[in-house]
Amino acid sequence: MSACHVNIIGRLTADPEAKVPASGASYTRLRLAWNARKDEPGYIDATLFGKSGEIAAKYLTKGSQLSIMGARLEWRQYEKEGEATKRTAYSLVGGDLILLGSKNDAEQASPKAATDDDIPF
Repeated sequence: MSACHVNIIGRLTADPEAKVPASGASYTRLRLAWNARKDEPGYIDATLFGKSGEIAAKYLTKGSQLSIMGARLEWRQYEKEGEATKRTAYSLVGGDLILLGSKNDAEQASPKAATDDDIPF
């Protein structure tokens, strides 16, 4: 069975969470949002390791725009109590991190709408 690799561009929905388990292999967890469909965002969890994880934990905050390239797509099925159908949860593991901008970049890029008070005459 071959692995499915994914490239994604999105914004963080929360600050990254750096973890250092007893084994010593640190990792960072992220949650991204992207425009999946018109007016409907998509969400996915990601786990980054090594330098990518360290950079994410150090430089990214909620709202930061980033790209994860070549991440392995993983999924698991589970049953929610009281429901007959199984649900599927997807996540990204590993991959290369590319920093694209911050939340402030998006705010500065969108011009402020002019009001009657802004007109000098």
